Parts: sequence; C-alpha cells; structure tokens
Amino acid sequence: MLKHYDIAAVMTDSPSSDNLQFLSEVIVTSKNHSFIRFHGRNSKQRYNYLYSREELQPWIEKVRAIQDITLGKITNNNTSKLRIYFNNHYGCKAVINALEFKDMLGMPLSDKQKKALEFTKRYYSTTTLDSIIKK
Repeated sequence: MLKHYDIAAVMTDSPSSDNLQFLSEVIVTSKNHSFIRFHGRNSKQRYNYLYSREELQPWIEKVRAIQDITLGKITNNNTSKLRIYFNNHYGCKAVINALEFKDMLGMPLSDKQKKALEFTKRYYSTTTLDSIIKK
C-alpha cells in the first residue's frame, strides 16, 4: 500500500529498548524516495548519542542497496531521493555524524563542511550536556 501511494516508510536506528530493530533490518523504498532516521542508541537521555564509525558502517551497505533499488526505478524526469536524518542532536552530535557519514559514503566534503566538522568535533570534545543546560 505504501508503494502504491508513494509513501516512504521510515527506516530507523534507535535504542534497543524501543524494540524497533525491525525498522532497521528491512529496506523499504517507495517509487522515488526513501527515508532513514538515526535517533541514537541512548535510551536514558533521548537523542544524546554520538555514533562511532563502526556503528554507522553497516548502514553504508544498506544505503548502497537502497540506491541500487531506487536507481532502477527512475524513469523520465523522476528523481530518486534518499533522505537521511540524524536526530541525535545534543552537543553537535548530529552534525558530526551527518558529515562523517557523508564522508564514509565516499561523497566529498566541501571546504566549508570540513571546517564545520573540525569545529563541531572540537566543540563536542570540550562541551558536556550539563554545561549546555547550565548556560
């Protein structure tokens, strides 16, 4: 039904306590778009999580599989899109992971993005959630 109405189901990476692993174990695409949402894996402080490159690595294969599936569906002027959203936002974690993931996918980072990644890593390494809340 989702494919019929061109609605993308959201594939997620979430804390194991959410019991949503089935949303990350399957690949679901619509006619021309797909959506992945990274919530982080910390169940005690929601969305306060920095993924390691090792944790993101299995998603590289999934993204490649999604690209293969959706590229095969492109016809005429339709554009296939894969939207990836990092929702692990505290202390610049989403920015760090989004830029690292882009790099892991082999997509070159612009000079501006490289500077942003360097800045956010420095900021993250010197900032704690407690210090943000106290400000």
